[in-house]
Amino acid sequence: MMGLLLLLIACSNEKTLTGRVTDVWGKPLSGATVVVEGVVERYNTDGGGLFVVNVDRELALTQVMVGKGGYIKSIQPVVGGAEKEVPRIDVKLYPEPEKPGFYGVGRDAYVHLKTSKVVMVGTELKHHIGIREYPDAALPHGATEFVFTSTLRSAELSMMNLHLSKLDFVDHTEVKGVLGAMDATVNLFVAVEDVPFDLKALPSRDDYLIVLRDRLEPGMYAFHAQNVLNETDYRIIMDLPKEMQVVFPFESKAG
Repeated sequence: MMGLLLLLIACSNEKTLTGRVTDVWGKPLSGATVVVEGVVERYNTDGGGLFVVNVDRELALTQVMVGKGGYIKSIQPVVGGAEKEVPRIDVKLYPEPEKPGFYGVGRDAYVHLKTSKVVMVGTELKHHIGIREYPDAALPHGATEFVFTSTLRSAELSMMNLHLSKLDFVDHTEVKGVLGAMDATVNLFVAVEDVPFDLKALPSRDDYLIVLRDRLEPGMYAFHAQNVLNETDYRIIMDLPKEMQVVFPFESKAG
């Protein structure tokens, strides 16, 4: 009788932590590994991406780590209470990019943003900095997330002075020269305003998540380091290494 009582007490001290693991596009991920801090046993998601973990009532739930080959792992805090069941958690995993760069989260896949070399047009007194090539990369209207893969550490990344700018096309403009104002053919996409975003280090060595604070309107945009598209002193641009004289443009498409 005493043994049965102890068994009932032990069962009553269990909590149930449930959740679902998907990729960033909502597709269930089977076989993902789920590790709860303080629980020795590891769990795997089923064919629907679901998992169930039984934990001791006295266990202070602090975080859950979820991982799967080919994906960036996720670490999420979990707050336990006195209830039998801890609130369900939903975890989304971002695919691990194959190489460094910027990747926009499209409707059902990543969109890789290719580099484009900056071009300067004008005089020493007045110039425009922009790009000539129309980008291949296009994201749906309203896209808000990008994965940035880099070997730079967080402190080094802060020194890059990363910006995202909305671009507009300038064909002709008047520029100031030593002999006065003159008309110049520009034919460049140039920065017209900055787009605010938040940069978050993902729980891996080289990956960061860029989340825009507002949805993008249709138009042309570009990520750039050292604020090159807004630089007013052309000599600063010329002194940068060649690999820094590039931007990562893309189009935000309506519909």
